[in-house]
Amino acid sequence: MRVPRTLTAVATAITVVLLAAACSGQVADSPPDEDTSTAESFLDLYVDDGRVVRSDQGGDTVSEGQAYGLLLAVVARDENRFDQIWDWTTENIQRNDGLLAWRWENGSVVDDEPAADADLDAARALVLAGNAFDRDDLREYGIALGDTVLNEMSASTEIGRILLPGLWATTSPHAYNPSYASPVAFAVLADASGDTRWNELSEGTRAATEALLDSNALPTNWATVATDGSVAIAGSANGDGEPGYGYDATRTSIRFAESCDPADTALAARIAAALPDDDELVAEFDSGGGPVTSDQHPIAYAARAAAYAADQQSDAAHADLARMVETAVATPTYYGDAWSALTTTMLTDDTLAGCQPLNASAVETSASSSVTGSFQNPVPEQAASRAVPEHISIPAIGVESDLIGLGRDAVGWIEAPTNFDDVGWYEDGVVPGAIGPAVIAGHVDSPAAPAVFYDLPTLVPGDSVSVSRSDGTTVKFVVTSIQTVEKETFPTASIYAPVPTPELRIVTCSGAWDPNTGHYVDNVVVTAVSV
Repeated sequence: MRVPRTLTAVATAITVVLLAAACSGQVADSPPDEDTSTAESFLDLYVDDGRVVRSDQGGDTVSEGQAYGLLLAVVARDENRFDQIWDWTTENIQRNDGLLAWRWENGSVVDDEPAADADLDAARALVLAGNAFDRDDLREYGIALGDTVLNEMSASTEIGRILLPGLWATTSPHAYNPSYASPVAFAVLADASGDTRWNELSEGTRAATEALLDSNALPTNWATVATDGSVAIAGSANGDGEPGYGYDATRTSIRFAESCDPADTALAARIAAALPDDDELVAEFDSGGGPVTSDQHPIAYAARAAAYAADQQSDAAHADLARMVETAVATPTYYGDAWSALTTTMLTDDTLAGCQPLNASAVETSASSSVTGSFQNPVPEQAASRAVPEHISIPAIGVESDLIGLGRDAVGWIEAPTNFDDVGWYEDGVVPGAIGPAVIAGHVDSPAAPAVFYDLPTLVPGDSVSVSRSDGTTVKFVVTSIQTVEKETFPTASIYAPVPTPELRIVTCSGAWDPNTGHYVDNVVVTAVSV
């Protein structure tokens, strides 16, 4: 449906709006600079004075979340934020034995049991932070926490040493969660401590996970490993219910895909064949691969991207990373946003000490799309394209327009097109066709008539957009979403967060005309991904 507009109003610059920007000849600010990453976005959105808040789950905090915050502070190279998160952790949920209590709510710990994945991730983060920030204290904290994990939450079996999910799982058959095992964390802690038990743990958990995949094509959320080495799928931590592949098990392929050991990545690659190759992927399956929900979640796409990456299907992996981001933007959640940021780093960068399976991808990028924390992995300078966009075509709304460059004015605002029928691209941002969210903008109307983007709000998912460039190439995109957002509360972090594939953000004004300010109150943001 066409959005009504007052054509006699003085329409003005309808371009990228980030904070409290108005459509008035100039647009405040610009898309996030190249030193902004999804890691920083997660920290900004979910960390409150060092506490990682599950804002979509009642506002509590779990040890897993604190560990994710620590890892993402390393990715963001934010020493101050790392210290805040670790300080809150030690003051509020660290137990006397050094392990982390699982859940905190309303000012106190409400579940004192530790969870091995959280403690292992936190230990990894501490060691990596010690290396990144040249801090012996953090490194020693990580080694000590890891030592307690080895002592209290690992067990010897006939197939090797395995990671136990918690202190409660010491009796055979041991509960086993394949997604808790982190080969890279084992390697980081082995290098830092010199303790050979980490190598034993790496080999044993790999053997347990391989045995699990031998008996069931998909990893299940829970399994059991007996002292004699027998492995069986399970419905839950206590064995009840039906076994399934869901929010826990999805992490398995991500953790194994980032490993530097080919034996680990081979396990992640096996999972690719067990997952459907549909564009839309549901979040949970039964143990046989049948869907048990219609819900979608970023971690499902993250997991399949990791499996594809391990299987050297890089194009399919990148497509799923784009779907992961789109799903996270559509439905922001603590867990989805955490794993969107973590997965992109784990698969495309070595900041967390893994061996990124998508590092050698031939995806084009540019210097303007590189990000601190390496959310995006730039190609070598000599391989980067020098092409610039020249023309945009949006057949569904009859737009055929050459593109002009848009910069910033003296106060740092994006310049508006002078002509109401011009379409511009933000030259200081991402080049359309390079990795990241390229910004294209134009007017919605003029004082006398509709302007070039008058019908932009009528686009629907599936509509095509193409951008012709100076090197003779044409980059094709497909519309995936159309949002109307209030300028006063513009969701900068989600709309302009870095993404691992080429995308467009096409922006104009919308909504009611405010005669008091002389501006429209809303913006329309069209997201399109490369195809």
